[in-house]
Amino acid sequence: MGEVYRTTPQLRWSDQDLNHHVNNAKIVTLLEEARIGWLIGGKASGALAQPKLVARLELDYRRPVQYGSELTIELTISHIGTTSFSVRGVGLQEGEVCFEAVDVLVVLDKATGRPTPLSAAGRAYLERYLDDGTAADGR
Repeated sequence: MGEVYRTTPQLRWSDQDLNHHVNNAKIVTLLEEARIGWLIGGKASGALAQPKLVARLELDYRRPVQYGSELTIELTISHIGTTSFSVRGVGLQEGEVCFEAVDVLVVLDKATGRPTPLSAAGRAYLERYLDDGTAADGR
């Protein structure tokens, strides 16, 4: 297994729903913020500066995310294609998986808005995080 990007987003009081869980729609926002922080900032260093579009989102909720306990989001790459790649996200709270997600992102040409191949630098960066399915914890 390649590297894993980990972040602990700040849960907000207003993220809760009537059941005192973090609202399911807020999970999508938390994943988006984690993905943006990883792929645009930090270690990406411009390697993935090409515009990207979320073409697909799969999200499986395993247990409610509770406000007040630290949430960790782990991101890896599950697939790299010619013009797209898939980001696998796992949300953990108190050692338990709360949600699992896969986002398919398509790389776009800035001038035409059409799909375009990943840059060599972008591909190399993503390959560092490629998950071959052999995570030690069985996820």
